[in-house]
Amino acid sequence: ADYTAEDFKITSCSGTYDRRDGVQDTDTYEDLVDALEVMGFTKEQQDDVFSIASAVLHLSNLGINPIKGGEECEIDAENEHLEPILKLLGVTKENLNQALCYFKIEARGQSYTRAVQKDKAEKGLEALMKATYSAIFDYIVKRVNASITVKKKGSKSETGGGRRSKGGNSGSAFIGVLDIFGFESFKVNSFEQLCINYCNEALQQQFNLFVLKNEQD
Repeated sequence: ADYTAEDFKITSCSGTYDRRDGVQDTDTYEDLVDALEVMGFTKEQQDDVFSIASAVLHLSNLGINPIKGGEECEIDAENEHLEPILKLLGVTKENLNQALCYFKIEARGQSYTRAVQKDKAEKGLEALMKATYSAIFDYIVKRVNASITVKKKGSKSETGGGRRSKGGNSGSAFIGVLDIFGFESFKVNSFEQLCINYCNEALQQQFNLFVLKNEQD
């Protein structure tokens, strides 16, 4: 089936589906693929990135049903998003159900399995989505940084199939962002922090355009 951003819980919460600049993601898809190729991502690696991102979207629509009077729960086997999830993540329904609806505890050298209720399973599902998306985000950042790093002569490329620098013999390239109003940078910059910084940049640009336009008038 063909889905849109409106069909997934994770992308429909705000009720906003259009970009402010009017650009459609479908129109820039080829540019995205070209950029990934420039950064050294193979076709297989690109497919993996897109598959994981798609899996997170489908996970947001996965249902969990209470059973045994609400004391236990199980994933909704009739949910139309379950099959894509299993295929994209390469797991079985039984394994996914075990991971979300049960937990293990160890005591005195023995392992015990306990069921969780629906609300805790849903929190576990949300945590799985966040951790999965964060991992793929970190992977992309690491690959891009490795791709733009200038290698010393004689050193091996760490980009896993990416393009090697031909002339650099020391130092490293980097991408810097100039923000006259301040740009928060932590020891570990999460995806959420990137969104915050991006929003700040967009607001700053709007402010600058407004000020400059008034000055010109």
